Amino acid sequence: MTERTRRTAGVARVFTQQPERLAAAWRRVRCMGNAKTFAPQSLLDGLVEPFIREVGMNLAGEKSSAWSRTRAVLRLSAARGARGLYEEFALLRRCMVDAVEVLGGGDPERAVVNRSVDEAVDSAVALLQRLKDASAEEPRVPFGGLVVEWFERGPEARQRQPGAEANRAALH
Repeated sequence: MTERTRRTAGVARVFTQQPERLAAAWRRVRCMGNAKTFAPQSLLDGLVEPFIREVGMNLAGEKSSAWSRTRAVLRLSAARGARGLYEEFALLRRCMVDAVEVLGGGDPERAVVNRSVDEAVDSAVALLQRLKDASAEEPRVPFGGLVVEWFERGPEARQRQPGAEANRAALH
């Protein structure tokens, strides 16, 4: 086994066997962001670990799309739009590429991660467009899980929830 093969296998093993570690890093980085930049509920939270695991399978030699194999729930928010998806996927890409580098991976492993995230972003944005316009094109790479529309209250409703004062008074 060559050194390159050993490194790739090590990266693939962490991605497939410990995706929760990478997902936790993504959540920490996401939470450290500005509250105005990132909404409290993530659109990708339920699919990060299964997606990382599938990317690990690609690192181990699987040829089909990690995104198409991901069995999870993708939330789409008309309020956040494509920008919300781009921001969350950008953080996920950063965490995954950082992990590849820390684990000794190189350009081939980064290329697998980048290709997988590119497919996921393109597909998610295409699905969002289809929510707005049913005649929009289907995603080039289909998502393997369930897509739901995520309805959110506006920022002013998040700050002041109905009944909050009554609940607070009952506690004191």
